[in-house]
Amino acid sequence: MTTTGRLVSWGPLTVRLMLAQISVLLAGLAIVLLTAVLAGPTMFYDELIDAGHVEEATGLGLEHLEDALRPVSLIALGVGAVPALCIAGLLSFYLYRTIGRSLASFTAAARQVAAGHYDVRIPSAGLGPEFDSLAASFNDMAAKLNAVDATRRQMLADLAHEMRTPLANLKGHLEGIEDGVVPLDERTTGILHAQITRLERLARDIRALTRAEEGLLRLQPTTVDMAHLAQQAVAAVEPLAAQKNITVAAAGVTAAPAVLDGERMGQVLGNLIENALRHTPPRGRVTVHTDLDPVSVTVTVTDTGDGIAAEALPHVFQRFYRAEAGRESDHGGSGLGLAISKALVEAQGGTLEATSPGRGQGAAFRVRLPRHTATS
Repeated sequence: MTTTGRLVSWGPLTVRLMLAQISVLLAGLAIVLLTAVLAGPTMFYDELIDAGHVEEATGLGLEHLEDALRPVSLIALGVGAVPALCIAGLLSFYLYRTIGRSLASFTAAARQVAAGHYDVRIPSAGLGPEFDSLAASFNDMAAKLNAVDATRRQMLADLAHEMRTPLANLKGHLEGIEDGVVPLDERTTGILHAQITRLERLARDIRALTRAEEGLLRLQPTTVDMAHLAQQAVAAVEPLAAQKNITVAAAGVTAAPAVLDGERMGQVLGNLIENALRHTPPRGRVTVHTDLDPVSVTVTVTDTGDGIAAEALPHVFQRFYRAEAGRESDHGGSGLGLAISKALVEAQGGTLEATSPGRGQGAAFRVRLPRHTATS
């Protein structure tokens, strides 16, 4: 039940808690009362004898003591117990009403999160570290759900934007073929095939990025020589680099062993080198340099290409980010290669950063990985 959009703070749980507390108080009072009435005179009588007042105790007699002490004890207990019971009841009421309000705020916040309002936050109730920890955990969960939802919305918007161009090209050529305006020749089929390939690559990259960012990848860490891996990645792109008249070479140490997933790191290096080739003009150079220290291995892919403006550097690893409109489309990229590479590196406990002196002055992408650990 709600009142003006808020849950009623006085719920069944708090009623049960307060009744249980009052029951404990009443039980304690009853035990004290019975003890004072039944055992009090006898204890007082024994105490007189132990203190050396045998004559006074014998003269008074136990029955006389019982008759004298019983009403006095009842009056004293009544005078003290009634206010104590009232104070305890008021304190219990206040405490459990506060707990009820806190639980009501949790319930209301949970319902808002269930309705898709992930910006809701629960303030500290001031009821101790347990409630504060619960509130902090809930707020952390809501913040992560909010981030996931924002990412999902941005992903859908970006995906729709990326798919628009190849779909429009496919539709335009198919309509042209149907109307007889565009001939169905080798050139047209090549264009159609290229657009379909672009959509396939986009779907594949989206899936890879999602799995990496959500921690769904199953890594298989083994001892891998990163220097050898870099040489393999360079060898794989040498034919493409030769076609573009770009020099590509591996440099640095000749052996750099590290515990990591060799297949995933090969994918990362391939993405970084291909990205460098896309943005390096003819007669340019791409270098893959491997360094080693006692705790980490570093691979840096440096090019002499387009470079990256200072304001664009913080965004280069975002999905579909382009420093210049249409840049990746013109170069044949899906706009996801760098984002995938960063997610794969971070999944293995490493870092990936980009640096550039500025536009037209080349760029460097540095992968740093721990040598002896890998996450799974």
